[in-house]
Amino acid sequence: MTNGRLALAAAVLVGLGGAAAAGGKSKDVVWPAEAIAWADGPAAGVKVANLWGAMDKGGPYGALVRFDAGVMHSLHWHSQTLKIVVISGTFVHQPEGGTETKLGPGSYLLQAAKGRHVSGCAAGAPCTFFMSSGEKFDMSVVGAPAEK
Repeated sequence: MTNGRLALAAAVLVGLGGAAAAGGKSKDVVWPAEAIAWADGPAAGVKVANLWGAMDKGGPYGALVRFDAGVMHSLHWHSQTLKIVVISGTFVHQPEGGTETKLGPGSYLLQAAKGRHVSGCAAGAPCTFFMSSGEKFDMSVVGAPAEK
């Protein structure tokens, strides 16, 4: 098992374990990779596969996210804390005024709520990562007009 797959399995087990404990009885959920449904994500070049919950609806969720190779998101922030485990490719994260970090498979990132940063996928190959949060996903681009 690769580091990325091991990290994903651990993240999924942690998330599902909490859900099972909260709900009492649980039932196995088994999705081979080829059965996972991908949908367009919140930005161009992004695909999302919700594993539990729904990142666009609120409440706890866990999702696989895929960025096309070279997709970078300019300075932005999220109102919720995001927990990320890189599965494949090279995820790029740079906090405002900080150093760029390239994260390969098996790497972990906690993006603190309201922390301004640039993030995306290095050129050369798409990036896939597991992401979870307890709140609805949002993304506010610094300098963009406020949504109405």
